[in-house]
Amino acid sequence: IQYCRDKLPGKPGQALAERLRTGGAEPDETLAERLGMTKNTFLQNFTRARKFLMECLKKQGVDLEAELA
Repeated sequence: IQYCRDKLPGKPGQALAERLRTGGAEPDETLAERLGMTKNTFLQNFTRARKFLMECLKKQGVDLEAELA
């Protein structure tokens, strides 16, 4: 997981890191403001980060469906 997180591009990586840092305890508006983004931009970058991680993990041989079941 860390290998794939390290490969995340800039803004998606920032959005994911901020969400993880706060453990979901702060609203998206606050996280977005802290990163200098609109809420919509923050959510788009967070979604890109999740997609990138999913693709990267699959390439590393991680069966996400089995792991999440």
